[in-house]
Amino acid sequence: MKIIGTKENNVNFVLYTSFNPKLFLPIGNYVNWKLQNNWDDYNELFHSLNYIENLKQTEGIWFEIHTIEKNNEIKGVLTIVGGHINQLEVDDNIENKNTILLKYFHIIEKGKSYGSYWLNSVIIPYYFNKGIEKIYINSSHPQSFNFYNKIGNEIKTFTKKSDNHLYERVCKTFLVSANSET
Repeated sequence: MKIIGTKENNVNFVLYTSFNPKLFLPIGNYVNWKLQNNWDDYNELFHSLNYIENLKQTEGIWFEIHTIEKNNEIKGVLTIVGGHINQLEVDDNIENKNTILLKYFHIIEKGKSYGSYWLNSVIIPYYFNKGIEKIYINSSHPQSFNFYNKIGNEIKTFTKKSDNHLYERVCKTFLVSANSET
């Protein structure tokens, strides 16, 4: 665990290089909200935990878990994946060198500008300063599309079915490049 940034009101931005399922509490919170609001039947918590387990067993892949912690409670999480990422994505245009994936980005306390600040002032500068040149973001959350368009460029739109094939999910891929940093 390493604190890589802070914000007022006891908010810390923390980096973990090993995985503990409790780090994904914000994802569980989101899945619970979706169930209560009849949103869809895609279980991000199940998929994110499986994703991490698969990453652990994939040669040439590394991952880091970032959290927002306020008063020692996890309020947000995102996963960064690097290495031979072309093994993980369907898009053949993804390059391994100096490229990472941003996956499973969830914040419990919405509307406090944590997400925008976190990505623009902590995560993106942290990785660009380490020599990363491209960050790919996949999202299937329509409410987040405008947010990602503000920090990167939409490069792909596709659809996929939810877990029980009850819903058609619109998905988008965004690219944030070091040479077009906002």
